[in-house]
Amino acid sequence: MSFPFTITEQILPGAYIREFPHALSTSQESTLRLAVKIYTPKDNTSPQPGDVTLIAAHANGFPKELYEAMWADLHAEAAKANPPFRIRQIIAVDAAWQNASAPLNEHLLGNDPGWLDYPRDMLHILNTLRPPQPLVGVGHSFGGNAIANLALLHPRLLSTVILLDPVISRWSSNATSDVSRSPAAMSIGRRDLWPSRDAARAAFAKSPFYRAWDPRVLDAWLAHGLRDTPTPLYPEPGHVTLATTRHQEVFTYFRPSWDAYAADGTTLVRRDLVPDLDPALSKGFVTYPVYRAEGANTLVRLPSLRPGCLYLFGGTSDLSLPELRDEKMRLTGTGGGGSGGAPDGRVEAVTLPDNGHLVPMEVPGVCAAHAARWIAREMVRWRREQADYEAWTRKSVEEKTLLSDEWKKRLVRPPKPGKTKTEAKI
Repeated sequence: MSFPFTITEQILPGAYIREFPHALSTSQESTLRLAVKIYTPKDNTSPQPGDVTLIAAHANGFPKELYEAMWADLHAEAAKANPPFRIRQIIAVDAAWQNASAPLNEHLLGNDPGWLDYPRDMLHILNTLRPPQPLVGVGHSFGGNAIANLALLHPRLLSTVILLDPVISRWSSNATSDVSRSPAAMSIGRRDLWPSRDAARAAFAKSPFYRAWDPRVLDAWLAHGLRDTPTPLYPEPGHVTLATTRHQEVFTYFRPSWDAYAADGTTLVRRDLVPDLDPALSKGFVTYPVYRAEGANTLVRLPSLRPGCLYLFGGTSDLSLPELRDEKMRLTGTGGGGSGGAPDGRVEAVTLPDNGHLVPMEVPGVCAAHAARWIAREMVRWRREQADYEAWTRKSVEEKTLLSDEWKKRLVRPPKPGKTKTEAKI
């Protein structure tokens, strides 16, 4: 089956000033550029009000194109949903230091990217493109954290969010006891140069890690997860290397904290070097010699998440252990400013028991089916709220802009009982 979308590409500026100074290597005021793809359904070239726009965020080191299989399946599932809905467009953004965005910025990048830079950049893109409502956020892993923070930055921007095995917990980047066993440590030693694309394909085909993927996703990885040399890292032409360097991948997993602590590794002496670290949230978890605070910091803000939220967890993912899943469900949307959470039917979790952290790579069709069901349900709510708003817009200008009798009744103190005022006699 042919791909159901037309793809257009844009390069757009990112947000101003990054979370950490060393994210930029030459000037704090540098403008980073973002590689953006907009997927427009071939069968919806004349979209109608109420058609859905998705904003999508990827996992650490995984290009935005790896989710195209899920988008194709979602397009098919949308027509079968109850009720059906139509996709207006999907806006997919590569983080400024990764994938197709990285070559645009490699002369400006430093060694300290902040996770919150990604949602700020997406907010800037949405402010630039101004897509019609409703908007749905979809994020995987590190991108799931980004979509949650986009919703926290602007609570009414997204109508609902779908978070695929998001990194939102006190246990961030697998830092529990031995960081040498973390994904970051493995990434430091991973192979990142091959003599040709064919050689890279052969190497990936031998790996159980990649063999678990949907074939469409693996094809997208080979097309977009690699780039040709020369690059600043590998100046000799004729080879292929990773689109996201292993250096930027590791910088995304962890921040250094070794200079922030005394030699004992437990006494914090330079708080300015770890300004986002809350030691109270990190008890029992590794924060030396490296740390990553955004997972825990996002977790404690989940009660304020305003949009509805569907979690898709990998049943064998070490980032979604049962207690971590339960914690998210208990917190999400249940506090001030939140949706009401699971008790109000606004938050739901689906666990895919046979899949790991890379659920959209392994079973994009299953993810799409659950996403379509959730979006269809949430759009019923959105249409009801939109109808209420449109009814209000049809009122008179005076009704919409002047203080009503109800305002006056509620705010103005009634006159005290007493003698009525009489005119003086002459």
